[in-house]
Amino acid sequence: MPDIWAIIVIVIILMVIYGYVSSKLSERRKRKIRERSIPLLTESLKSGIKYNVHLSDGRKFLKVEIVGSVEGENAEFSFAGWDGMLVLKNEAKKKIYIKKSSIRFVEEL
Repeated sequence: MPDIWAIIVIVIILMVIYGYVSSKLSERRKRKIRERSIPLLTESLKSGIKYNVHLSDGRKFLKVEIVGSVEGENAEFSFAGWDGMLVLKNEAKKKIYIKKSSIRFVEEL
């Protein structure tokens, strides 16, 4: 009787290992197919480059530089309670603080 339980446990462990390996292989196959059709870019936003930032409500910030973002304890503004903000600098060297979730898209100039 103990041999039967050992066989059942081994079969279950082998099924879990098979599921893990097959999901990894399937994921790698899908990634390779996608990379052939549309390459994966690792570029991101950089400071010192001019951008046009378009917000969800239709407003635009044209020709601004991205200074950085406010995270952690510094991000807890008492008047808004937002988790984090993106900091921009306009042509007049004034800082603009934008809630990250309000950004629709960013266009590099």
